Amino acid sequence: MLRWLFERRDSALTAEVDLTPSGTYELRVVPHWDVSRAVVEPFGGPVDALQRHAEIAKQLREVGWTRIY
Repeated sequence: MLRWLFERRDSALTAEVDLTPSGTYELRVVPHWDVSRAVVEPFGGPVDALQRHAEIAKQLREVGWTRIY
C-alpha cells in the first residue's frame, strides 16, 4: 500500500504500511542491516496506520535519515 525507503550513511531501512490477508493493516519498519529487528505495529484501519507512518517518517528525517523512494 505504501513503502518508503530511507538511507543514512551506509544504512537503509524500509517503513511500510500494508493490508494483511485478514483485513487489518500493519506498519512495518525494517532495518536492512538486521531484518530480525523489524518492528510491526497492527492497526484496524488505514488512517491510523498511515498517520503512524507519517510520525515515524518525520522522526527519521529529524535524526538525519533521507527518503530515497
